[in-house]
Amino acid sequence: MLQFFNSFLLGIASWFFASYAGIAALLISSVRNFIVSKDKFTKNVMIVFLILSVTLGVAVNNRGFIGLIPIIATVQYTLCSYYVKGVKETRYSIWANLFMWIVYSFSILDFSTALSDSTTLIINTISIIKHRDSEVSMEEIKENITFDDFDYASDKI
Repeated sequence: MLQFFNSFLLGIASWFFASYAGIAALLISSVRNFIVSKDKFTKNVMIVFLILSVTLGVAVNNRGFIGLIPIIATVQYTLCSYYVKGVKETRYSIWANLFMWIVYSFSILDFSTALSDSTTLIINTISIIKHRDSEVSMEEIKENITFDDFDYASDKI
């Protein structure tokens, strides 16, 4: 639900930067996020949002190539909202999406959004690294421990 409000408010903020493709993408994203939060995001709904994102975004794009970035980011996250289920994949999806929005925000001179998203990207990157390291550690533990190595008389492995 917070993603709904975030996208909605960023869509309104994009008005001040005269970024109409960004406005369209963010308003479509806010509705998509609301539907996802209600567990009503089916494949047919996803397809409708993909078509809406591309057609409306391209129709109102007034920024050339830069105006395509919000459309691409919205399509990417819409696909991931439906297909991506794992924690690791979700983190990578969010990372890629944030990166696109940061490039876009800096390009339209929306520095407050760019810096806020950059902070979130850094936190997400740290989370990915920590999660990756913990996966490696768990894999090493699984490979190196057998029941034969367990001392049943103590709590130590």
